[in-house]
Amino acid sequence: MNVDLTALIEAANRAPSVHNIQPTRFRFDDERTITLLEDTSRRLLVGDPEGKDNQKSLGAAFEGLMLALAARGLGGEVQKLKGDGDLRETICVRIATGGVSDAFEPITRTRASYRGAFAKPNDVDHAALAQISEACPDLHIVEGPDALQHIARVFDDASMEVLRAPAYRAELLSWMRLSPKHPRYERDGLNAAHMALSPIEALGAGVVLGPKAFPLLDSVGLAEPLISESGKVRSAAGVALFHRPVEETEFETGRRFYRVWLEVERAGLALCPMSVLADVPRVAQGLLRENAIGADRKLVTAFRIGRRPQGWNQPPRARLPVDELIVKAA
Repeated sequence: MNVDLTALIEAANRAPSVHNIQPTRFRFDDERTITLLEDTSRRLLVGDPEGKDNQKSLGAAFEGLMLALAARGLGGEVQKLKGDGDLRETICVRIATGGVSDAFEPITRTRASYRGAFAKPNDVDHAALAQISEACPDLHIVEGPDALQHIARVFDDASMEVLRAPAYRAELLSWMRLSPKHPRYERDGLNAAHMALSPIEALGAGVVLGPKAFPLLDSVGLAEPLISESGKVRSAAGVALFHRPVEETEFETGRRFYRVWLEVERAGLALCPMSVLADVPRVAQGLLRENAIGADRKLVTAFRIGRRPQGWNQPPRARLPVDELIVKAA
């Protein structure tokens, strides 16, 4: 079996990673066996102390690996692992023949979030939302100016709630790459280009979220207007609440998260995660109740969905080099 293992890892790492932290590492145990590990040093200790987002990211990377194998006519015998330590073994894949190509695989090459304001929605966009809703019963799509205004307000309030914690802001800033001169600008985290920030906006974001300016601005009521994304939310064709069974593991949720994202892209639309709506339990439960989503479901995240503006040039993906993702076997 002649498989380019490096190409497989590159394909797997196209998967979305929460805050673009990229915690997944890969070990080639032999020419047919790949073990996925979590680099536990790459966790949001304030924003995600239990490592749930890392587990979603690992699940998405695993799904990316399986899509890449299928595109090559291969599959995998999967064994779940319970490792510990700095590099925690998560799952082992024994490559086998018999994979069937998946229509989503080509979309992995161009999938990307869009964090700016969307183009004005039209009938085609709303038809695409209907298509997505039918294909994804775990997406509850909210449309209409009043509904979007409400979610925009809830989103801004939740954002301010978490940003008022200095440690949270410091951690967030540590993963933001606000200047092209940042040494990790093209490697990981959220850079200014991917956040659709102009140089002036990026500079302003660094100041507003800083340890000195934010409390002062907040005390005089200026912090929220400066960080508000309500205009971007209202520009969307719709907001989708992504919900999954309460008992589902975060790893499996991450697999589904990737496929839902690819479904949105296949319909010709783009999305931007609004993760804070799920990160604040009171807010998440309120949205589930308001939208009659059952108590047996958990809110994973929300997405604002719409069409990229004409002429938008997607910046290159910020990703770690493949050789840094590969762990040598003992």
